[in-house]
Formats: sequence, C-alpha cells, structure tokens
Amino acid sequence: MAITLVTASLIGLLLIYLSANVSRERGRAKVSVGDGGDEQLINAIRAQGNLTEFAPVALILLGLLEYQGTNPIILMVFGAAFVLGRLMHGLTFGKFEGRNPYRFWGTILSWLMILLASLLGLAKGFHLF
Repeated sequence: MAITLVTASLIGLLLIYLSANVSRERGRAKVSVGDGGDEQLINAIRAQGNLTEFAPVALILLGLLEYQGTNPIILMVFGAAFVLGRLMHGLTFGKFEGRNPYRFWGTILSWLMILLASLLGLAKGFHLF
C-alpha cells in the first residue's frame, strides 16, 4: 500500500491551497514581504506555516512505520486523522471570533497522530513487539 504517498499527496494539495491563499491575501493587502500588520494576511501566513511545521514529522513517522510493516489499518487511521486535523485547522484559521472549535479539534487530531505514531515508532524501534 502507498498510505504515506496518498497522505503526503493530500497534504501537498492542502499546502498549495494555503500558499495560494497567502498570495491572494498579499495581493489584497498590497504587502510583498512580511505581514504589514494585516490580520487576514497574518492568519493566512500562520495557517500555511503551521502546516509546514507539523507535516514533515508526521509524514516521516508515517513513512517509517509503513516501511517497518505496520498494520495498514493503523497507518490509514493515522494518515486520515492527520489530514483531517490539518484540514480542520488550516481551512478555519482566523475564521471565528474567539475560540475556533475546528482549529482546536484539528490541533488535537494532529498532535494525537504524532504522539501515537511516535510511541509506536519507539516500541518498534526497541523491538517491544
């Protein structure tokens, strides 16, 4: 199975969307470098930046677990949770006044995937099962 490939491809599409949004916001705000103090541009930059901060570790873990022969169902759940979490977070960043439940739960899903994948990686790395 190519679970990591599919997951990385979906994350790549999300990154293109979020990057295009940064470009749109830069054009709207007439800011070519930095954020110009524009709140919508700041939110767009952070949504994109947050994805680029979390995706490498998640995809490396997923790929290494896949390489080690981890059960494909576990990998699909991990990949789906990460993609869903990043979609929830990235597409709603800055869209709510006050607390954003989608961003909150998107963050939880992303962290949970990385936590569980890390623990499973450690267990496999130390041959605990």
